[in-house]
Amino acid sequence: MDIKGDHGQWRTAIVFAMLLVLCAGFFLRSYHFSDWLHFELDQARDARVIDAAIDGSAADLPLLGPKAGGTFLRLGPFFYYFQYATGLVFGADPAGYATGVMLLSVATLAVFFLLVRRFFIDRIAIGLTAIMAVSLFFVMYGRFAWNPNPLPFFVLSGLYALLRSVDTHEEQRGWWFAGAVAMFGIASQLHFLAFLALPAILGVFLILRRPRYPWKAWIGAIAMVGLLYLPVILNEIETRGQNSQEFMAAITEKSTKEEHMLAEKFLRDVSEHGLAALVITTGFEGGMFPSLRIENGGIGSYCFGRCDEGKWYGLAAVLVLGMSILAFFWLWWRERERIKADFLLLMGIWFVVTFILFLPLSYGIAPRFFLLSGPLFLIFLGALCVMIERILHRHHIGKIIAMSAVVLLVGSNLFFVSKRFDELSRAGSEAIVSEPDRVLKERIRVTLEQQTGIIDLLESRSKEHGYPVYMFSEPQHRRALKYLLEQRGIENAVLGFDGVYRQGVYYLILRSQSDHEDALKKYRESYIVGKKTEFGTLVAFELTPKPEAIIGERQDFSIKKPSDSQAPPRYTWREWFGRNQAASVDSDTEDTLDGPEDVTDESN
Repeated sequence: MDIKGDHGQWRTAIVFAMLLVLCAGFFLRSYHFSDWLHFELDQARDARVIDAAIDGSAADLPLLGPKAGGTFLRLGPFFYYFQYATGLVFGADPAGYATGVMLLSVATLAVFFLLVRRFFIDRIAIGLTAIMAVSLFFVMYGRFAWNPNPLPFFVLSGLYALLRSVDTHEEQRGWWFAGAVAMFGIASQLHFLAFLALPAILGVFLILRRPRYPWKAWIGAIAMVGLLYLPVILNEIETRGQNSQEFMAAITEKSTKEEHMLAEKFLRDVSEHGLAALVITTGFEGGMFPSLRIENGGIGSYCFGRCDEGKWYGLAAVLVLGMSILAFFWLWWRERERIKADFLLLMGIWFVVTFILFLPLSYGIAPRFFLLSGPLFLIFLGALCVMIERILHRHHIGKIIAMSAVVLLVGSNLFFVSKRFDELSRAGSEAIVSEPDRVLKERIRVTLEQQTGIIDLLESRSKEHGYPVYMFSEPQHRRALKYLLEQRGIENAVLGFDGVYRQGVYYLILRSQSDHEDALKKYRESYIVGKKTEFGTLVAFELTPKPEAIIGERQDFSIKKPSDSQAPPRYTWREWFGRNQAASVDSDTEDTLDGPEDVTDESN
């Protein structure tokens, strides 16, 4: 049985407010969706894999998913299967592949409301959902395709189903449990940290709560996990467990990567959570926190430049987060109603597990890691609002303060979202300078519309002469541009990797604000620098080969390059059923794209 609200029923005002929140969330995630799409290295990598299946059949989908960042470990393939289905429905192009992620991001709002409504009254639940709907963090991660991006939907869905499964008023508790396991199983294939965290959260909750499920529920849950991980198991059989070996290597590498004392890691973990909470709840990215080190038995701090300017915001963020967590545990200690106590127990486990998991990684935490636990900051904020309302209940002072805070946070996020949108709208025409990005970690704003303009230029020059295109750029842009060139059927290769031919159109794509002369220096020996074409935050330099540098008339593109990947083989369904171990999907869709420096992605 679900919880109803202040008066035990869905009131018209609540339904209307929730629809308004969903509409706002959809608008912010879909506004200029295709034009401003974030399409870079990892998105092009995934698109190539899905294109192979779209052009062939579902049998050409791989048994494993993307590599975890900085390792050769591969996740499960669910995200590729999801993108394949999305491509069939919305179109086999970058925007089509990303549409499913955008829709899941909107659906996340509804799931979050249902979850927090199990503890909070409707007014606060709506307020927290409204903040999530306009949160710069969740809006931006809902606007492009990346394997971690659907995490909030599946994590929240799993948590909600798990709470329903221990509700004594619920008639189908076994089915809810199986559904929770299925949601966690999917989420575990989207990010390496989710693979580690979610089984721990589930296990600890079941041990502490000790629910009794029918044997059919356990069989159903096990069957769900088996079905979800069947492709992984089949690939492991063919490779004799190579991906499992990479899993153990990844755990060792990630846990020993940083040379810092445990106390230093703890302090860094606290500061990273505080800064993440600041971004998620307000949209403000200017917060900083001093670097803390344990020296001579004391704590030393280092803070210069931008850090000194933003340290007070960072300190305030950590303080508010600390107060919110204290309010949360205060409510937990006082709560006697089983349904609400279960909610607080599960949220507490979620926080403790993820905080501990982030501890060894504290000096390398990326913003995307908080897709796993980001909604917790809103729940802690809600707990603080409840405590304020209970303490300052006279004359509704607490209620006024709590609702004013929600309105201010919604307004703050809308301000920073509109600022980000303004930068995206000008990225293709102005060399705008962006502040440090604590959401996507972008150095500059680059949109699909902007990249399409560059491809239009390269295509026109290629058709004008009938020559292939040789192009070089920073890795995150180069793979995307190369993919877009191939989508138009233009022969191309990476500038500087395949020699210099007389028949070729040569371009160097640089950041507008970078040192152009320094970048061009190494090319002047073999090329004459020609016309410069500006594309806002990017600029294209045309290069003309010097006669003495030319090694041939025209490159033979019929000769395929061998794969230099060191990753374990990844088979497709077609290859597995045919037991064709002579090839794998990696050989022509991922690791031989742009040269040896591009074999590492940053998915996880």
